[in-house]
Formats: sequence, C-alpha cells, structure tokens
Amino acid sequence: MENISSKYIYPGAINRGMKFSIFLVALYAGTGLFAQEATILDNFTANEYNGKIFLRWVIASGSTCEGTKIFRSTDNLSFTQIGEISGVCGSSSFARPYDFIDESPVNNLKNHYRLDLGNNGYSKVVSLEITDLQNGGYQVRPNPVTSQAKIYFKNKNYENHQLKLFSQSGSFVSNSYTNDDNFDFDASNLQAGIYIFTISKTGKPTELKGKIVVHH
Repeated sequence: MENISSKYIYPGAINRGMKFSIFLVALYAGTGLFAQEATILDNFTANEYNGKIFLRWVIASGSTCEGTKIFRSTDNLSFTQIGEISGVCGSSSFARPYDFIDESPVNNLKNHYRLDLGNNGYSKVVSLEITDLQNGGYQVRPNPVTSQAKIYFKNKNYENHQLKLFSQSGSFVSNSYTNDDNFDFDASNLQAGIYIFTISKTGKPTELKGKIVVHH
C-alpha cells in the first residue's frame, strides 16, 4: 500500500487572505503573534484483514488537532462519516499513531477513506477494495463475459497459481499464470458458451473449480 503524507495548515482566521496576513504579522512585525505549526499526517494507510479494513495514520511530533472524523465513499465524491475519535489528537512532543477499523466495508466496490482533522482540514484519500469470494472461493466479474473479465480468488501470500480453461465437453482450451489474487480473462477469441476453469498452485492439485459464461 502506498504511504501518503499530507500537510495541513492550522487555520488562524476565517479565510485565506486573513490567515496569510496574520502569518506575515507574526513573521515580520514582532507583535507576539505566531503562526500555528503545520499539521503533518504521516503514513495514512488502509489494509484488509478478514473482511474488515484497518486504517492507520500517524500525526507527527509537534502537531495537534481537535478531534478526528473518519469518512468513507464508494465513488470518491460523496463521503459519509463512519467514525470519530474525539478529543485532542497528536502530541507536542512525540509522533502519535492512530487506528480505526471499518467493520463493514462495501464489498466488490472500492472503498475510499479520508480524515477530517478538525480545523486542519481533510486528509488525502486512501482506497481499497474487498472482493467477496462467496461460497465457491472465487468470483468472476462480470459473468457472463462479453470480452474481458477478472477471476478473483484468495492468494494472501501471492504464490504462483495456474488457471486452466476447458470447454463444457472437457477439451483443454488454454492456461495462464499469476502471482496476484486475480486472473485476467480474455474471451474475445472464444466462442459463446459455458467454460470450466480450475485454479491451483503451480504443480499442485486443483484448489478451485468454477464456470464462466461467455456471451457475445
């Protein structure tokens, strides 16, 4: 997962012009005013475990905020609050980590998360998708297939797996390999019909068996 660092300016006034003016006064006029220290958000990440999404972030030493709200979206446009950590966040003397668990993320869609750090504004967005493998241990999206599809399966350790494709009568059609948790399936050169596939670790017995419907 890609780490994301974001920098937020603690608002000292109502609008940008006023904040900039106050900063200049603090810097040059020597009136005793001071600019609020920038809030640094480090290592905002999202990871999946057992169908839940674990969010983790770190507020750098010397940075504080008043409360943190956690928001989620499935379109990266409209966000809904799903949690809140109240009270002062961060510390003036040490970097402070925070965790939040989304117990019920939306399956088969990308979940986008952002933080509202009170007066320090919003974080950047981190995103993660959880694929519901259902009872068969796999999922084909879309199914029926017209041209391109993906076959998802569980491969937590990213081991090399083989996909074998057969016609409904049992004739071998093709095979492919991946170290990821999905296979790219190209049906553009296949005749319409029902196909059988098996998934296994390379050189090992079959782990999964399923069907794909090709419809042009």
